[in-house]
Amino acid sequence: MSFGISFNTALYGNYQFKGEKIKAIRHVIRPTFGLSYTPDLTRQFWKTVQIDSLGTQAVYNQLDGLFSRNINQFTSRRSGGINFGIDNNLEMKVKAKPKKKKEGEEDDGTDATLDTYANTSKEDAEDGIKKIKLIDGFGFNGSYNFLADSMRLSPISMYFRTNLFEKININASATLVPYQLNDYGYATSTYAWANGGGKIGTVTNANVSMSTSFQSKPKDPEKAKVREKAINERLNDPMLMDEQQRLLEYARQNPAEFVDFNTPWSVSLSYSLSYARRGRNLNTLRSTTNPVTSSVNFNGSFNLTPKWNFSVNGYYDFTTSQIQTFSMAISRDLHCWQMSINVTPIGLYRFFNFTISPKASLLQDLKINRTRSFVTNPN
Repeated sequence: MSFGISFNTALYGNYQFKGEKIKAIRHVIRPTFGLSYTPDLTRQFWKTVQIDSLGTQAVYNQLDGLFSRNINQFTSRRSGGINFGIDNNLEMKVKAKPKKKKEGEEDDGTDATLDTYANTSKEDAEDGIKKIKLIDGFGFNGSYNFLADSMRLSPISMYFRTNLFEKININASATLVPYQLNDYGYATSTYAWANGGGKIGTVTNANVSMSTSFQSKPKDPEKAKVREKAINERLNDPMLMDEQQRLLEYARQNPAEFVDFNTPWSVSLSYSLSYARRGRNLNTLRSTTNPVTSSVNFNGSFNLTPKWNFSVNGYYDFTTSQIQTFSMAISRDLHCWQMSINVTPIGLYRFFNFTISPKASLLQDLKINRTRSFVTNPN
C-alpha cells in the first residue's frame, strides 16, 4: 500500500541566432516533485543482519528468505518523503536544404513545401525551417526518506540519451551514492561531503551504449506500412500487454522465426561499455575483479532469393577477447507458414534447431519444433 502526489511543469528557454544556417536553440527543463508515504505492513517479518566483518548491517524479509534476492542497503520497511527529478532536452532550428530534383522531374504542384524541404514537418516547411534534436534527454532523479533511521538520501540516478544524425542511438546512465564507502563497497551512514574536500559522492556503476542499424528499402512499401501498423496496434493494445511482452521476448530469442522477407537486407550493431565499482579485499586492498567490461552485439540478414533468407548474430566480449555466442539461421517463406533452421556452433551452450511455424503471432503455439542442445567443457 502506498500514497503519493506529484507535481511537474516545463520551463522553456530560447536563444535566437542571426546566422543564415542556425536559427535558434531551445532548452526545455521539466522538474518533478512528489510526496509519498508507504506504511510498513510486514514489520514482523523484517530482520536485521550483519553482512560483513566491518559491522555493516542490512535488513531482509523473512518471507523472501535471506538469499532469495540481493540485499539492498537502501531498502526501507516504511517510507515517507519526497521524490525529485529534473529532465532536460535541447533542440535546434536550422534552415532546411532544398531537396534536389531528379533530372527530368517536374513539379506536379502537390505538397510542394514538403517536397522542397526533406525531413521537415508541414508546419515548419512553409518557412524553410527544420527541427533537429541535439539531446533527447538528460537529467537525474532521487528521493529523500524522512522516516528512515539512516541513509535517508537515496542514490542519485543520472541519464543521458541522444540520436546522432537520426541514426546512432547513444544512451548513458550512472548511479551516484552520496555516502562514504567502506572497503567492501558498502555505503556508510556518513555523507561523502562530511569531511570536506568537495566530494559529492561515488559513482558505483555506469554504462554507455551505442547502437545503429541499416536496412534496404522494402520491396513493397505498402506491405511494409501495413506490417508496421499491425505491430504498433498490437503493442499499444492494453488488453494484450502481457501477451505482447511474452511474444516480444520470444521474438528476441528466436529472430529466425520472425524474418521479414519484404526487406532484402539489414545490419545492426550495438556496443556497450560498463563500469561497476567492486569491493576491495582487506588483505590486498585491491579490486577483486576488473570493474570495466565492454562488448559488441552484431546481427545481419539478407535474402538469398525472394523465398530464402540467411541471417547471423553474435556477441563479442572485449574483456575475455572471445566470441561468447554466435548463431546462423536460414529461413524459408512457406506462404502462411515459415521454416527456419538455426545453428549455434560457438559458446558454452550449442544447439541445432528446426522449426516450422505459422506467421500469425496468435498461432505461434502451433509450431513444429525439433531441438538438440550440447554443453561444452569451459576448460
